[in-house]
Amino acid sequence: MPNISMLDKNVLLTGGAQGLGEAMLRTFSASGATGIVLDKIAPAQLPSGWVYINCDLTNERVTSTAFESIPVHLRKIDVLLANAGMVPVWSTIAATPLTVWDDVMALNSRGLFITLKESFDLLRKPGASIVITASLNSWKGDENIVPYVASKHAALGVMRSAALDFGRSGIRVNAIAPGPVATQALLSRIKKRNGGDEDAFQSAIEKLAKSTALGRLATVEDVANTALFLSSDLANGITGQMINVDAGVM
Repeated sequence: MPNISMLDKNVLLTGGAQGLGEAMLRTFSASGATGIVLDKIAPAQLPSGWVYINCDLTNERVTSTAFESIPVHLRKIDVLLANAGMVPVWSTIAATPLTVWDDVMALNSRGLFITLKESFDLLRKPGASIVITASLNSWKGDENIVPYVASKHAALGVMRSAALDFGRSGIRVNAIAPGPVATQALLSRIKKRNGGDEDAFQSAIEKLAKSTALGRLATVEDVANTALFLSSDLANGITGQMINVDAGVM
């Protein structure tokens, strides 16, 4: 883990119960941070100094209530990790129900906007940092998950615009674009797409790994460590940028 201290820093993390969010929770906690996790499910292990608040980010009223319930000693936020999101099952445009489009956009786009809106008054000014979890699909298309691609293109636009808006208050806003990351969710999706066939599953994983410059998939730690760097004073001159964390997808 990078030797970056987050002592005396308060962090607000959305979607911190599993996957990339859980890795961010572990990484920032190990660096000394305290904070809040907003999610629909509780983390399996909540570090000392952290509180969990149940929250459905697609519901503006529920989200506003969740923010109001943040304990007084954590209401000055130094780092916002806007990580909550969802990936739908693979489907062509013609076969995708509009409810899937609505659900994905409600969390990945509308939920992101609500998070930024509700966080603004709590963010330290100047000096706070926001890191948004975007995707390589913020840059490029994918015929299999059009709602997700659209939502992550929106996240890139939100980040660039928020960097200008919040920058007036001395708040930095950046994004991370993970490539294929070996989370349990990704592995489960790949296995399902291959009908549960173990050989086909292993072949798909190897193909993904070989598509990168490093010959491996990026890890959740790679992503969490990048978020840590962008949140730290080492990145004080960086805002409005999206950093690929993909082991070099070529």
